[in-house]
Amino acid sequence: MLKFSIIFFIVFPKLASASFDIVFETGALWQQRNDVRIPNTGGTRLNFDEFDSGPFFHYRAELFWHVNDTHNLRAVYAPLNLVVNGQVPYAVNYDNVNFNANQDIEIDYTFNSYRLTYYYSFWGNGDNQLNLGITGKVRDAKIQLQQGSTKASYDNVGFVPLIYFEYQKTLGTEWLFHFNMDAAAASQGRAFDVSAKLRHRILTDSLLGIGLRSLEGGADNDEVYTFSWVNYLTIDFLKSF
Repeated sequence: MLKFSIIFFIVFPKLASASFDIVFETGALWQQRNDVRIPNTGGTRLNFDEFDSGPFFHYRAELFWHVNDTHNLRAVYAPLNLVVNGQVPYAVNYDNVNFNANQDIEIDYTFNSYRLTYYYSFWGNGDNQLNLGITGKVRDAKIQLQQGSTKASYDNVGFVPLIYFEYQKTLGTEWLFHFNMDAAAASQGRAFDVSAKLRHRILTDSLLGIGLRSLEGGADNDEVYTFSWVNYLTIDFLKSF
């Protein structure tokens, strides 16, 4: 009981002094590239960004927990779902299912991302910071092709470790520049999520921002070849507690 009391009186004041930021982001996105070939050997490469490059609606949410001046946690919910229709002048073998040439194919592309980040503030405090950390990302991906009653779907759920980098700096008294990135690369594939925003303080505890985001990456292994590059025009709202 004595040990619990000591821990409580040490930890609770630190938690009570912690602060939180909630960020909601929305806007439009465009497909720069979206290629898939499953299986990697024997499958047909399909560049379905040519069916419809966008724009498409998107949204995401982030929660930042500033435990103290240097230690921070971040949680991200970033869903992505695109549905496009088109034709190609050749037969398609996707996941060992055959689709006819010159007939409409519907592609349902899903790439949902769930992330948890720990990062350390190496420089600055408040609105002026340079932060570095590590992100654990769980991807929930699916690419489904359908042509009439013919359907094939490839699902993949996996864990990816990423490096997190964040830099933000005040510009005058009312503006804030914010840049952050989750990134990793290996011989089997890569993943980059890069964002740059300009935010304006609209209340003491609230910011409204506009910016650009770029999401790029994919995999090239024995089972699949898939690479995508998606660009965003974003609007976000940040609320501090």
